[in-house]
Amino acid sequence: TPGLEVTMMNNWEEKIRKISEITSQQKITSLAGSPMWMLLLLQYIIKEHKINYIQDVWPDLEVFFHGSVSFAPYRPLFEELDKNSSLRYLEIFNATEGFFALQDQKDDPSLLLMLNYGIYYEFIPEKEFLLENPRIIPLSEVEVGKNYSMVISTNSGLWRYKIGDTIKFTSVSPYRFTI
Repeated sequence: TPGLEVTMMNNWEEKIRKISEITSQQKITSLAGSPMWMLLLLQYIIKEHKINYIQDVWPDLEVFFHGSVSFAPYRPLFEELDKNSSLRYLEIFNATEGFFALQDQKDDPSLLLMLNYGIYYEFIPEKEFLLENPRIIPLSEVEVGKNYSMVISTNSGLWRYKIGDTIKFTSVSPYRFTI
């Protein structure tokens, strides 16, 4: 897999070229990343190899874990590169502060909240978003169908951070939501 030398490259085109060069020779079964950057990589590989589908290089490719932006505008572009529509697309919700949730069921777009990753979750109800001192509720008080802003801290309480994304719970047993 690409190492530190690739990570340190400043030129994104050179980075894409090097990642393509290294990974095209490997057995790739899953991809994870931002849809925009992954699409650039896949398009580059297809162009360089003069093929129509990414599975012509990576026949064992099964899933693309995506996050950071809405996948909806990218889906048709990925599907053009996907032979027989065999690739699964699953969303993840992470940030530099932690890994919060993942789509664990292919037919359900909601994300499963990760409760055992050392993160303490709290929520600001939608009606309180713009208040100077909003009411913050624990996970045990969230309700299905209501919008919340997520607040996270370490389980030791060393810091507290408002993520900024709004979520809506689709289930509370287990805790599932959409962004």
